[in-house]
Amino acid sequence: MAARRLLVNSGHDVNGVLAGLVAELAAQGGLAAPQAYRLRLAADEITTNIACHGYRGAPGVIDLGGYAAHGRVWLSIEDDAPPFDPRGHHPDPRLQAEPPLRAAGGLGLHLALTVVDEFGYEHVRGRNRNILVLHRERGGHRGATTDGGNDERYDRASRR
Repeated sequence: MAARRLLVNSGHDVNGVLAGLVAELAAQGGLAAPQAYRLRLAADEITTNIACHGYRGAPGVIDLGGYAAHGRVWLSIEDDAPPFDPRGHHPDPRLQAEPPLRAAGGLGLHLALTVVDEFGYEHVRGRNRNILVLHRERGGHRGATTDGGNDERYDRASRR
């Protein structure tokens, strides 16, 4: 299936545009509802981070593209903000504090990295490119959780 690309201004309804694209990709790729939710959650966190921190609230372009093939759904999120590899973000200090003592925020990237099956980043031709991949489930639950439980993706992501 050919990639579909959308250009949005980070000051506009990025999440509304993103929701439509994720729903379309999830349907094309045969993702189960919990998987579609995880893809949307991760994509929301990445695009929010780009708009708030990459562009610092100023207008900027976020380029979304995706396709479904071979039992997988890919979503690419590109921007022109300063280079930032989310895989290098470590929430350890926040996670070590007791919940009532934690500062608000700062866990969105950690969440985004742990709810997808694969996460890639590259800086290409002056642009950040984040790639989120979910594998279509085959005949059962693969152990994915959205309730805070541990699973193999969490373990992989925490070793990055």
